[in-house]
Amino acid sequence: MGAKIRICKIIPVAKGLENWGPLHEELLAEIAHDGVKVVQVDLPDVAVTSISSKYECDIVAPAHTQAALRAEAEGFDAVAMGCLMEPGVSAAKELLQIPVVGEAQASMHLAALVARKFSFVGGGARKRKGGSDLVRQYGFSDHVASRRGVGVASLAFAGEEQGLAELMINAARLAIEEDGAQAIVGYGGLAVIGAMRRALQVPVISPIQASVIVAEMLVRARLSQSKVAFPRPSRLAGD
Repeated sequence: MGAKIRICKIIPVAKGLENWGPLHEELLAEIAHDGVKVVQVDLPDVAVTSISSKYECDIVAPAHTQAALRAEAEGFDAVAMGCLMEPGVSAAKELLQIPVVGEAQASMHLAALVARKFSFVGGGARKRKGGSDLVRQYGFSDHVASRRGVGVASLAFAGEEQGLAELMINAARLAIEEDGAQAIVGYGGLAVIGAMRRALQVPVISPIQASVIVAEMLVRARLSQSKVAFPRPSRLAGD
């Protein structure tokens, strides 16, 4: 494709650009090239600055979907929607014609390309076998070895607090040694992800990078979500 691909990367919280923007920029710079322009936006009008529960996910979802709609109206070629809980992603796939990519699905597809079993390692407080509703929805239940948390709030990752990389590496090693993970879906910025990649002998996937990479791939392949799988809502079909 001759023209530069434009991808809208949504950080689905208030103050997202302030809290998360620089961290995302570092990760995106690592995969940047001249053929793609990534523009980051956040949701300044939502009453949530981090998402750690289904309740917060549901609060954010409508605004996240509306931001995706605005991106399509503004001429973007694809939308990469933030957060591993994927608020509003399915709704956006129904409403948009351009490719819509969620972080969880993109990360799992990349992880499944390089390993048979993988684990999520992030900021939560518990170790859980198996996966979430999204894992089952996307058909990866047989591939997720575990989900391990390091007991740290998500905004601590935004601030790249000291000691996070070590906590994440230790949790990932347990996922590998005890749970059978052959790849890790990580969390946080380049300082944490980079440290994990250097310390571990398995692939480490950044959800932020994965969502943008998959969005670019879909645009280049001239693919978007199926309107059989994600039909436009009937009440809007006549618009």
